[in-house]
Amino acid sequence: MGPYELLIVLAVALVVLGPGKTIGMARNVGKVFGEVRRAFTDLSRMAEEEERNINQEPPANRSTADRRPPISEPTKDSEAEEER
Repeated sequence: MGPYELLIVLAVALVVLGPGKTIGMARNVGKVFGEVRRAFTDLSRMAEEEERNINQEPPANRSTADRRPPISEPTKDSEAEEER
């Protein structure tokens, strides 16, 4: 929306709603835009943090017993199911 369209919308709102309600509505719209901007900023921060966590190397002190076997290796449970 260009500046002229915005000016026309504001003029119509001023005539239809009056000066008191127009100012209150503009204040509420500003609050909503601020909340939306904060929400997107928080979401972006969380996404960047998760990306950093995913890209980190696994800790060196983890034992091999803590790791799950690769998908290609059959486990005892899957072998028992195949025999049935």
